[in-house]
Amino acid sequence: MLASLEIISPNTFEVPISWQNHLGMARQMIISRGGPKSIHRKDKVGYFLSTWFAYFDVLGSLSGSKADQPLAPSYWAAQDTERLEDEFQIDCLLGFTSHCIGILARVAELAKRCQPERLDLEGNVRAEWRPSQEIVDAAQLIRENLQNSREHVYKSCDHRPASGNENESAWDSLEIYATNEAFHWAGLIYLYRRCLNLPSSSSEVQTCVRKIVGALYKVKRGSTAEACLLFPTFAAGCEMENQRDREKMRERLRDVEGFGMSQIGKARGLLERVWETGKAWEGMVRDEFFG
Repeated sequence: MLASLEIISPNTFEVPISWQNHLGMARQMIISRGGPKSIHRKDKVGYFLSTWFAYFDVLGSLSGSKADQPLAPSYWAAQDTERLEDEFQIDCLLGFTSHCIGILARVAELAKRCQPERLDLEGNVRAEWRPSQEIVDAAQLIRENLQNSREHVYKSCDHRPASGNENESAWDSLEIYATNEAFHWAGLIYLYRRCLNLPSSSSEVQTCVRKIVGALYKVKRGSTAEACLLFPTFAAGCEMENQRDREKMRERLRDVEGFGMSQIGKARGLLERVWETGKAWEGMVRDEFFG
């Protein structure tokens, strides 16, 4: 709760404690209780808290922050049959499946391994850098996992109430599936750019950008789903080369800023610096949180 509050509304209590420090304390508490795998979905309170934590732990790591190392991806891997089935249910808090959170954790871990070699001391990307075969093999496996996960037949969240309005119900389903899809494509962008060092102009990266933009069009302006899409929006925005597309993305982010969450404005500011300078966001990120 304190990590969330610090991200959305910094210094509410006028105490200089960063969201990274709050998150680090939450991580220690989760580990001391046996880690996420020890919490079953039937324990509704525990499962809700572990899901909440998973979102901040993995998205915080993907945000390139200097927070403590997140939990290893193995913490998010399901082992029993029931949990495996639950992994492909789109969670209304996450906006994507818990199976996807495990894959994104692996993307974050691999990106952190590559970053010291990929960026120079000034935070600029070494264009000539190429990953080792070990990194390439790991990235290829993650890419296949993301593709298989994206194409899986999903179950919608149990918490979504049945609506008497068929059109409204259809929109809700469309939005939740689009959100889940967008996070998968964003994971691929990070994999291509931060682990394989493909150029922004590559067909692989630009395909992901187009897919995320397409998913955004399926989400109503001002909806709760829109507020959950900062990570894929930022990931796609950083790779946009067309000024017209950039303006549309800037407009979309400004709309979401109206919800009053300060991390949206910080992410938009960083995105605009990327467009102005042409530098990688990883070398300019401070305490931004893309979620």
